[in-house]
Amino acid sequence: MLPQSSDKQEDKIFKARVLIVEDDLNLLEGIQTVLELDDYSVISVENGKQALAVLRESSVLPDLIVSDIMMPQMDGIQLLREVRKVPLWIKIPFIFLTARSEKSDIQRGKQLGVDDYLVKPFDADDLLIAVQSRLDRHK
Repeated sequence: MLPQSSDKQEDKIFKARVLIVEDDLNLLEGIQTVLELDDYSVISVENGKQALAVLRESSVLPDLIVSDIMMPQMDGIQLLREVRKVPLWIKIPFIFLTARSEKSDIQRGKQLGVDDYLVKPFDADDLLIAVQSRLDRHK
């Protein structure tokens, strides 16, 4: 699947540009809708390889990445490691949104340098608060 952006008007002013990486298409659409309704510009892809392609090919980098962990081709942990290797990308805030809810999973994510860790099923308000707080902290 190719990266998808919303079909909102070109002249709309967005809060920030968010890259979503999620292999479950229903969940991907749900996350995208939540963020778009709160005035975020969203790019959606289904795995880490596609996310890296977007990062390499985009003239404007995302302001934040929200990624699942368990995905085919390249999982979220591999994606996070690749993102943190590139000087231009290293400061992009990165949030895991995953079904991996064990305390050890959360601790591992934080040890790897993820900025926040949300567990599925997620509350839309929790996602919006995490996204905004990471963006505010980054500024």
